[in-house]
Amino acid sequence: MNTSQEFFDVVIIGGGLGGSVLAACLAQAGASVLILEMASFPRYHIGESLTGMAAVVLDDFGLSAEMDRRQFPRKDGVKVIGKGADSEFWVPVFRPTWQVRRAEFDQILLDNAIRRGATYRQARVNRVLRDGETVTGAVYTVDGEQNQREVRCRVLADASGQAALLSRLDVAGTLRRTEFDKQVAVFSQFRGARRDPGTMGDNTFLFYSETYHWAWFIPVSPDVVSIGIVLPGEEVKRLGGAEAAFRWGVERINPDLAWRLPGCEQMEPIRAAANYSYAVDPFVGPGWLAVGDAHQFIDPIFSFGVTFAMLEAREASRAILASFTNGDWREPFTEYRDFCVRGQTAALDLISYFWKFPVFFGYQSRGELRQDIIRLLSSDAHSKVESRALAQMRKALRRPAAA
Repeated sequence: MNTSQEFFDVVIIGGGLGGSVLAACLAQAGASVLILEMASFPRYHIGESLTGMAAVVLDDFGLSAEMDRRQFPRKDGVKVIGKGADSEFWVPVFRPTWQVRRAEFDQILLDNAIRRGATYRQARVNRVLRDGETVTGAVYTVDGEQNQREVRCRVLADASGQAALLSRLDVAGTLRRTEFDKQVAVFSQFRGARRDPGTMGDNTFLFYSETYHWAWFIPVSPDVVSIGIVLPGEEVKRLGGAEAAFRWGVERINPDLAWRLPGCEQMEPIRAAANYSYAVDPFVGPGWLAVGDAHQFIDPIFSFGVTFAMLEAREASRAILASFTNGDWREPFTEYRDFCVRGQTAALDLISYFWKFPVFFGYQSRGELRQDIIRLLSSDAHSKVESRALAQMRKALRRPAAA
């Protein structure tokens, strides 16, 4: 063990978008922050589509001009194309946002955190330090070094994404699979796919044929799109693996999708992500909390994951700063937990309702509940006041109303 010992107000595990937004908010408020990130940036990551609330966070950081300078496509909404391409509906975002190339986007957010005063190190966290039940720091190894280092802190934040590190280290609760966990996504990027004309060609298109059989089409640059096929895991296995399942999905999910791909250039290998629906509970405690995918991830059909991580990071920073002021973690961390649960539960109920009643969902998105649905699909899902749309969806699903 390296005998030198450091102290930071907050140590953040993970320098992805959740960790970087959290670090930037805290550093901007005057807290000392250390980010420990295992991977070398820029690094590959799936999740290219932002929702409207992400634009609010980016604008608060003054990053909107940089998003446009990078030529990230502007996203005005989502078009959902039904079985056989016989029906479709369009839901705008309440605030225009962007489709992103995640390697670049995550680097922008990390650079923003460092510029605002956060300290960054490429390092692997090996274990946590405790004083009784309270987490007081971490032990980590810097890339290329053999000796371990020790850092003490007032709060340790897990923003390690689907690694869910504090769960694996038995600090947070056990990771449990949830209702969408048996799906597998297979995906790649293509140059030259057919887009709709004008600005509509920069929006997200979703295609579905039956429950848990769907595809995405997300422009990530002026000439490249991300295309993914999502199927039950057993079906991917039956079809012969990721590449065969991708080809099958392009041909069979929806004729509108099949029409868009002939003659395209594939830009990268077919990748796969399996069993990605899970939750961790508890995800807050004395001296620690988890943000974004480090505690929950659900079916990505409406692209909540990226924006939720950013919104939770911003809320976590408020909770941490309040705990410093109050001298106690319980009330602010409980409020943060409730904030996260409200948003994640709303998203889960919305997605479950879509899969059970897709035709009626499309009808409602054009009717009197349209504004509620626009707000929900923009990730504005954390309100303590239950919207009429959510109330009706929960009644149909026979799920409890919001607490």
